[in-house]
Amino acid sequence: MTGFALREEPELIAYIEGRGHEDLLREYREIQADGGATHKNNFLYYVLKKYLSDGDPAARARYHDSEQALGIQRVPSHHGSDLETQIIEVNRLRADWIDPRTLTSIDPEILAASDAVIVNVDYPLGLAAYELLTRLTERAAHLLGVYVMGKAATLNGRIGDVVICNVVHDEHSQNTYMFENCFSAQRVAPNLTYSMVLDNQKAISAPGTFLQNPRYMEVFYREGYTVIEMEAGPYLSAVFEAVRPRRHPQNEIVNLYAAPFDIGFLHYASDTPFTKGHNLGAGNLSYTGIDATYASAVAILQRIFERETQRLKYERHATEANGVMPHLA
Repeated sequence: MTGFALREEPELIAYIEGRGHEDLLREYREIQADGGATHKNNFLYYVLKKYLSDGDPAARARYHDSEQALGIQRVPSHHGSDLETQIIEVNRLRADWIDPRTLTSIDPEILAASDAVIVNVDYPLGLAAYELLTRLTERAAHLLGVYVMGKAATLNGRIGDVVICNVVHDEHSQNTYMFENCFSAQRVAPNLTYSMVLDNQKAISAPGTFLQNPRYMEVFYREGYTVIEMEAGPYLSAVFEAVRPRRHPQNEIVNLYAAPFDIGFLHYASDTPFTKGHNLGAGNLSYTGIDATYASAVAILQRIFERETQRLKYERHATEANGVMPHLA
């Protein structure tokens, strides 16, 4: 959101040169030769994470200064959930700083009139997701979208792939949720360098990752479920309660196609449990694997800015035509 990595490119490259990251230097030279902006931006985000975590106080101070300049507020966790939150005012973002991919086909001047706020939470699992989203929706005057990016196990993809689900079976409530996922492969693929996108998938929201075994996974796989994760079902239970004024049901097929706001889920594959040793416990995502997280984040911001631009244009036209401001659903 701050564009800090893009502005700090010389410092980031000097950092990997000084630390002897030959593999990253080789990758950077190939990017420069190819001239791929998408590839380079994702690469710089990856290097920035290492750069800030290595403990340079001056670099961290510059990073936080850039957030404060945009009015981005960080809310640390004070309770047992350990969930840090960012509050982002859309009208304070700078088009000359932010990743240009997020503003494709959008007039930034329109967003300057926005009164929308993005609440970015890192990152609840299981029933914590339900509790958090329920509390937020109870207090939000106008909810315009719920967008979730998380990691998942894939039964038919590779580590680093992006999987997009529109059916989720929640093992907490035993509900099967059907909904219109606002994301598609066409939305995410242009921002990927190494991975694939698998859309129209079906997911299982499991209570925990250590409860799975080959027999358990095989049963769901035969039923067409190819994604195992831990938060989509509880989030959708909270979405149900935001759409309908009653407690979510148990053990039902739940249709959320009529939700009056955007629903979007993107998962990046961190585990392939049908293949022994291919999971985060046996290593880490590395640069090529984590490429999917940046592509997913860009897709989410693109969607938010597009929807907000459409809303502001509609309000402007309605005001000009009628002289009154329309009520938001």
